[in-house]
Amino acid sequence: MRKLIGSAVLAAVLLTTPVLATAQRRAAAPAGGPKHEMGVDLAAYYTKPSGGSGGIQIGLPVDVRVAFLTRSQLMWEGRASFALSSVGTTTTYEFAPGVSVLHQLKRGTGTRGLIRAPYVTGGAQLTLFDNGPTSGSQLSLGGGVGTRAPFQSAALRYEGFFAYAFKGGGRPSNFAIGTRFGLSFWH
Repeated sequence: MRKLIGSAVLAAVLLTTPVLATAQRRAAAPAGGPKHEMGVDLAAYYTKPSGGSGGIQIGLPVDVRVAFLTRSQLMWEGRASFALSSVGTTTTYEFAPGVSVLHQLKRGTGTRGLIRAPYVTGGAQLTLFDNGPTSGSQLSLGGGVGTRAPFQSAALRYEGFFAYAFKGGGRPSNFAIGTRFGLSFWH
């Protein structure tokens, strides 16, 4: 019985070693092409705070983003925006870091198959602000749909989005719907 078990273990080790070594070589091999997509966006959107009147806002850049390119359909992207205003004697600021996940719906062309490939996105953002008399933070959740178009060695990125910001830091909750237009670079 011991000889049979020993023979089975030896056969399993001999059969799986080449497979494991091949998998390790593939994982260790450097992948060609860019590893990041970096970009800036312009956004125009309609926002409606709860208990107040809505309006249109435009921001440039609404955020700076860095996506980590993968070979799968999912891609993680970090976003951040910063606004500073010193009008009169009051200085206000707003810093909003966030994270999004992009799910590619079909394979496109170009860099990592991302050009002309539609995607959906969803994410969260934490807005930290100091408006003189009030300061605090506000959590937002959002989503959208978009695509990229070729533009020389970069890409133009179009995205329709919606976001809901929860009540926080003395600010009311609000809903926003709009569009982002940006330029992406590969690194």
